[in-house]
Amino acid sequence: MKKIIAAILAAIIAVGALSLAASAYAMPFMNWNRFSNTAPIRQRFGMFFPGSPNRLSLNVSFVRQYGVVSQFGTANASGTVVAQVRTLVNGTEIRQGSSATAMWTTNSSRPINAVRAMENFTYTFYTARLVNASIASLSFTGYSFFLNGTWNVYNVTSTFTITTDSAGNVVGFNRNQNAVALASNAYGEFTVPSSGSSFTLAITGVNKLTGSVVVQRITTKMFNPFIIGFGDSTTVTPSDVASVASAYGSMPGYGNYDQRMDYNFNYRIDITDLATAAANVNQ
Repeated sequence: MKKIIAAILAAIIAVGALSLAASAYAMPFMNWNRFSNTAPIRQRFGMFFPGSPNRLSLNVSFVRQYGVVSQFGTANASGTVVAQVRTLVNGTEIRQGSSATAMWTTNSSRPINAVRAMENFTYTFYTARLVNASIASLSFTGYSFFLNGTWNVYNVTSTFTITTDSAGNVVGFNRNQNAVALASNAYGEFTVPSSGSSFTLAITGVNKLTGSVVVQRITTKMFNPFIIGFGDSTTVTPSDVASVASAYGSMPGYGNYDQRMDYNFNYRIDITDLATAAANVNQ
């Protein structure tokens, strides 16, 4: 508990330098587009549903999809996918921020959130990240959710060297990581059918990723995208920060890694992620 509290305090101290830390990563958490309120309904996002020909008049809307991966092409896989869209309407202008990431592995013996190993090991996983969104809709050609745009996909291999003391306690580790691009700025679609129970991520040049949707949140309230939980809260809470602190230092295949906490998606829960959560408490 003392370590968690110390980590939270360190994050709060680091908030003032958050912009400097975040600048090390070229990819923002969300990419924003602007649409005219007179654009065709298929080109702009709103809280509209099948049978409603007109977009409802809302100032704020937010959708989050959270899915569990089961297949990568024909291979069994495990992992998660998170997609969220935030829309702000100001008069005739619509600003839409979209974010989508996926992380999965075909390693059946070690999940992405595996325990902190005591021995050396090599771990391979895949990642996909939305680079630029084009269309995001709750009602698009029969889908309950549709998000398309360009994506980057990587195959990442991490080699861990674990150092232990005479009692067998982990005193340090080293990770060497190599990422191979499978697709760069490739067109892709993240779709959820009308049933809302499954998803497909289809990216040009890469095997399809499929699985089940376990959480779909739709709200008209101001919703902070850095929230960890799926409850009714619309702001980041101290418990969210504590969750990030408890996963501090974890990486895919090592520790209780959760990609929802990896805001800069650098495959490690680090001080930037903790500071981001702390900076958004009660916002």
